[in-house]
Amino acid sequence: MGNSYMTIKEIAELCGIKDLKYFCKSYIAPALEADVIERLYPHPNHPRQKYRLNEAAQK
Repeated sequence: MGNSYMTIKEIAELCGIKDLKYFCKSYIAPALEADVIERLYPHPNHPRQKYRLNEAAQK
């Protein structure tokens, strides 16, 4: 992922996962809870929401 923001679809494709609902539940939600990734927009359901690794995770 690096420092750039990516959509859930882009991240799932990068990981080779096709089921977006499964990907969100199994990967995105736990990563957000563990504070490994951050949202571009504070509102979780923003139509153009994107994610990236936070600074601590990049190191």
